[in-house]
Amino acid sequence: MSLTRDLKNKAREVGFALVGVSSPERLRSLPRGMVSKIVNLRSVEEEFPSAKSVVLLGFHVWDKAFNLAISAPGWLGYGMHDPSEHFEWYQFYYEIVKDMAWSLIDFLRKRGFESVLSLRIPLKPAAVTAGLGYQGKNTLLVTPNFGPRVRLVSVLTTAKLDLDEPFTEDLCKECEKCVIACPTKALRPYELTVNRCMTYSAESPHSSDVEHDVRVLERKLLGRPSPHSYIECTICIDACPIGRSSHDQM
Repeated sequence: MSLTRDLKNKAREVGFALVGVSSPERLRSLPRGMVSKIVNLRSVEEEFPSAKSVVLLGFHVWDKAFNLAISAPGWLGYGMHDPSEHFEWYQFYYEIVKDMAWSLIDFLRKRGFESVLSLRIPLKPAAVTAGLGYQGKNTLLVTPNFGPRVRLVSVLTTAKLDLDEPFTEDLCKECEKCVIACPTKALRPYELTVNRCMTYSAESPHSSDVEHDVRVLERKLLGRPSPHSYIECTICIDACPIGRSSHDQM
């Protein structure tokens, strides 16, 4: 059995619903740099210059509780995206996928291949190049089996793995249910106005670029299990009919 097949079996064994392989060469034309004050995207070469393969991994978010975000009580929260801020902040799904990805890194290292975890490469378009799905009108990765109900992580490795074919099907077609469903009108097809997104508002509680009407809706609609936590908005995700089971519709 090939290393690629062994790795994919291991990925499914530890709980990933999706796994695909791309290459640094395929990702060189993807966006880099700061994106709307949220993340500084990096190339594979910047993250791990020795990488020969990029493994894209998708975790099926089958319960909204996975979207829990928690900030430390001492965090002042003047904007979160201010580079001068220091704080503790956790997203439940990222803690899960990072832990699962470390199992694959250990698997590869035991076979003599250096490997690192990365959340900083442009994961959604990278996943398209690895055959996992289509970047939809909600700007998220939309997959045939789970729709946009997935979270992504990557493993960069010196192993030369077999590449998967890029995903080429348009899964959205004429559908715009996600765009229509967004209560703050943050979405246009394939475009997100970040400062009108309720999740951005919640994670940037004192940022001046969030308009008042967005703040009002965020405080009204987002679940808050505690004063220091909230459930990220999934309205556009819930609206997507692709991969939606009867349980999701309850």
